Amino acid sequence: MTKRLLKWSWTALGWFPLSPLGLVCFGASIPVMRYLALGSQDLVLQSLCSGFLVVLALVVVLVCLRTLTLLRQLRQGGGALPHGAEAERPYWLPSPVPLWSWFPFVQVSWRWLEPGAEVRIVRRDGFDQEEIVMARRGHYGSVVREFQVSDLLGLSRIRFQRIQRGDFRVIPGVGQLHQQPLLVRWSSGEDVSDPRGNPDGDRVDLRQYSRGDSPRTILWKVFARTRRLMVRVPERALAPRPKVCAYLMTGPRDEAAAAVCRVLLEGDMLGPEWRFGSDGTSGHDHHKVAAMERLCRSADSRVPQPSQVSAYLRQAEQDGYSQGIVVLPLDLAGQDVAVRDALRASRVPLQLCLAIDGQPAPVAEAGWKKWLVRPQAAQQLGEHLRQAAALWRGFPGQVVLIDRRNGAILGDLQVFARRSA
Repeated sequence: MTKRLLKWSWTALGWFPLSPLGLVCFGASIPVMRYLALGSQDLVLQSLCSGFLVVLALVVVLVCLRTLTLLRQLRQGGGALPHGAEAERPYWLPSPVPLWSWFPFVQVSWRWLEPGAEVRIVRRDGFDQEEIVMARRGHYGSVVREFQVSDLLGLSRIRFQRIQRGDFRVIPGVGQLHQQPLLVRWSSGEDVSDPRGNPDGDRVDLRQYSRGDSPRTILWKVFARTRRLMVRVPERALAPRPKVCAYLMTGPRDEAAAAVCRVLLEGDMLGPEWRFGSDGTSGHDHHKVAAMERLCRSADSRVPQPSQVSAYLRQAEQDGYSQGIVVLPLDLAGQDVAVRDALRASRVPLQLCLAIDGQPAPVAEAGWKKWLVRPQAAQQLGEHLRQAAALWRGFPGQVVLIDRRNGAILGDLQVFARRSA
């Protein structure tokens, strides 16, 4: 109840036409006008106070007029939605309202409250456009914008919210990950193992003679017994094609892990028979469109779910899947041990992909410290890698570290953690 009351109070306060600066100036001008200017008959002070009050009244009227026209414009059309936007990359939309830069002393700005995004108004191709950078992937049903109409002096301000309904999804940004050899792709063989050379297989299979076959491959003894021309042919070169299951474990900062899953799905790197699952939504998908939808909806879960991945891997084992790929972030929200135990208990051979966003930009130390003190960002990343290496030490499968920012596969986690120490 208290939270709802505070929300209503904040909304009602937004319609008050004075900003904190304007309210302070107005409150200070009244006693100055009454006790100093009028009381002492100071004409200069009277002129200054009167002029300020006139300017304040003028900007309040202008802000109110612009707010009324803005509300009318929003009723006529609320703008477009970012269909197909990619997280952490700029996406341009037509401006939801004309900015009216010619309107005197008043400016209009807005920001996105839900979903979280950075908003900037830019001029492209002669039109005002809304440049947004979505913070996180997901499937959304509305956009909540907070508009603010204010004067150039900062004395008057009106703030209100508008909700634009409509379904859209935001896919994870891949960064520099494009075509990475994240796993071995298995495929079936062909009759000829290498089309540029001779068959490598032994001639152990038989078939009926046909025009063009070499006479040296004819089985004359079989012909003498059966009066049928049979020839030897190479055995069919076959390669194993296991069924691969992939799974995304979510966390507070899992956009890099989601980007790796997107590359796996869009690049057809899981082979012809695969399935995909994720935290936050039960079940699995084996079609690319449905799997991408599941990947976007996994943004609703910010905590890994060890019980769900255990059930997923048990079902995959029963369905005959012989290889598994689990993509997970470095930060597991305190569920590190539970996640490790759940993955170790799996009977499906697993390959773990730990996704990171690279080393953040280091903060340079001043003076002599820059030569002796290691940057704080590098220390934090090294500490996280050492903790992850200690957590996954002795894991039966391969643990690979993938950097989304640089688009590089950094190799085995244990080796890279020792180099970063």
